[in-house]
Amino acid sequence: MPSTPITVCAIAAAGLLVLAADGTPTSMFPAMRSRVDSLVQLVGRAGGFTVDPRDGEGPRAGYAVATGRATAKIEPADRFLGGDGAQALWTYLTDKAEQLHDDPALLVGAWYDRPGGRIVLSLVELVPDRATAISAAVSNRQRSIYDLATGVEVPTGYAGQR
Repeated sequence: MPSTPITVCAIAAAGLLVLAADGTPTSMFPAMRSRVDSLVQLVGRAGGFTVDPRDGEGPRAGYAVATGRATAKIEPADRFLGGDGAQALWTYLTDKAEQLHDDPALLVGAWYDRPGGRIVLSLVELVPDRATAISAAVSNRQRSIYDLATGVEVPTGYAGQR
């Protein structure tokens, strides 16, 4: 008798979640399925990414501002870049699915803190102007924002704890 793959289903807060054999979601954020490995590589190569998990595309203008530490997840860089990154990113997406579903303006970002040896996964807001982005980032205790149009990290002046 030929074997038939089994799909495991679970109910998530944002709706039906179908898991592939490797345990990664297939119906939640389907555009991300083919992008996860390349996004993990992008973190190591370019220092991070900002992407809309609904369509898998990254914005090309505006300023990426993390929503705050309460929605962030820290991953050790050696594990994230050494093979665990795809699962860590899927887990983060799954954990934040309800927030991403409820607020379609939220994006997902990753930042490689090279001196700290860590990857920071965050929910991200796209802010159109620099002054507002810097103000929001300082309120969120963020040391820098990212200018998506120029590809440059912009210091906020915040010098508090990491």
